[in-house]
Amino acid sequence: MGIFILLFLVETASVLLFAQNSISRPSTQFDPNLEARELFQNEVQAENRDESLWCFREWNEEHGEKKLSAVCQTKDGELDRLLEVNGQELNPGQRLSEDQRLQRISNHPDEMRKKQKKQQEDTKQAQDLLRMFPDAFRFQYAGMKGNLMELKFSPNPDYHPSGRPAQVFHHMEGSLLLDPGQMRLAEINGQLTSDVKFGWGLFGHLDRGGTFFVKQQDLGSGHWEMTELNVQMTGKALFFKTIAVRQHQTYSDFRQEPDGTTPQQALEFLLQGPTLR
Repeated sequence: MGIFILLFLVETASVLLFAQNSISRPSTQFDPNLEARELFQNEVQAENRDESLWCFREWNEEHGEKKLSAVCQTKDGELDRLLEVNGQELNPGQRLSEDQRLQRISNHPDEMRKKQKKQQEDTKQAQDLLRMFPDAFRFQYAGMKGNLMELKFSPNPDYHPSGRPAQVFHHMEGSLLLDPGQMRLAEINGQLTSDVKFGWGLFGHLDRGGTFFVKQQDLGSGHWEMTELNVQMTGKALFFKTIAVRQHQTYSDFRQEPDGTTPQQALEFLLQGPTLR
């Protein structure tokens, strides 16, 4: 999961589209651009090293509908069980249908592995975008917030993006919070400062003012997971169709699972109506 979900939104939908504390600046040798480069390099490396498996709760609000699901990661991919829709628990018929869906998926691990392969390909694309980030922006030290360092970012005029996702970078600015001790990204908060036109506007555009927010948290032992994602974008697609990406997700109640957890083991846990807290 991690920060790559945010950048995956840029790749798949092309829609990833300052309060400064009175504290002394770091030493004159401090370079916020180098700090940011080290941060994003470490994000990629940490994601590649981390093979731990987790179960958690996911709140997803999209198109005015709110869903609560329990999710379990396995060695062959993820299983998720829908628990509530708009604050209402599933009725007996809906629960039966959901349980049958889970049973069917767990009995066909090839389907899960196919989905897992697609997720791995998406993660690679997102990692490529993460590597672009230090080149696409210029960073400025903005003080400390507790034990976290704040850096503001704005487009680097010398950066020449290729491809639609990278093109969005030229229209973004914002700030990020990093943990200097672990060199991990704790928050990133940004917005589109101007309209983004694709193909001179012939293929669509994203409206100025669109925002995104991502928060990560250390769950212990240096393992970081995303706990919130909020993307609010609007624009026009081909043939003047209005598009809207308004997605708000939160993740909580994380529970680490043993290495090598199988889909069948995850299924048994989910069917018990897990209390993840």
